[in-house]
Amino acid sequence: MIHSFLNDLDALYIVLILFFSMLLAIWIGYKLGLKKVKIESKNSEVSSSLLGLLALILGFTFAMAGSRYENRKNNLIDEANCIGTAILRADVYPDSLKNEFKKDFDTYLNSRRIYFLLQEEAKLNASLKQSAEASSKLWSRATFFAKDKNYFIQSTMMLPALNAMFDSALKSNMVLNSKVPETIVYLSFIFSVIISFFIGYNSGLEKKINPKFIIGFCFLICVVIYITLDLDRPRRGLIKLDEEISLMQKLNQQ
Repeated sequence: MIHSFLNDLDALYIVLILFFSMLLAIWIGYKLGLKKVKIESKNSEVSSSLLGLLALILGFTFAMAGSRYENRKNNLIDEANCIGTAILRADVYPDSLKNEFKKDFDTYLNSRRIYFLLQEEAKLNASLKQSAEASSKLWSRATFFAKDKNYFIQSTMMLPALNAMFDSALKSNMVLNSKVPETIVYLSFIFSVIISFFIGYNSGLEKKINPKFIIGFCFLICVVIYITLDLDRPRRGLIKLDEEISLMQKLNQQ
């Protein structure tokens, strides 16, 4: 699990800090603009350019977070399919062996499902350890009976399925922990505050300010950034992977 100030702090607190920082920047800009006697004609052009740049950065950041969210969903579905295939192939073994396989598959499934649901690092490591132990038992049993010519057909079906299952789990772990680079996220914060300052400055030059516009602008920017952060935090927040994780729960019924 990746630890950093940005990742550990709740997204709601981040956007609240950003919201009040933007309001403060607008207020400072407004006060400085009031002191100017001569109106600077080019200032509005600079503000428009910065607004376009801010929109570009927010759109780029949101697209990165959205693509990572889609990758997590697709990889989780792929992993569930791979596990389901391996479970079904246990049916080709005699009942005694099939029951042993199914027992280890249940343990593996529960540990994988818990891994995607939990936030506590100690429990995450425990679930990873449990899935590693279950996968080791599954692989050891499959390779042991692969040496027996009486189980040749069963082994040629089970071994590739287990290999695909382990590969998909590794890929899911990597994709789950893939985040939007924090430099880009911080850049969106900085530009939000800078453009807020220029909006306040222009309002000061015009000797008037629209509170509804100011609050609405800051609120909408913070909403976009909040959703972007939420997309990048699959274990918490509003947008989760509950439907995809439920696929693993259904596999326990096979």
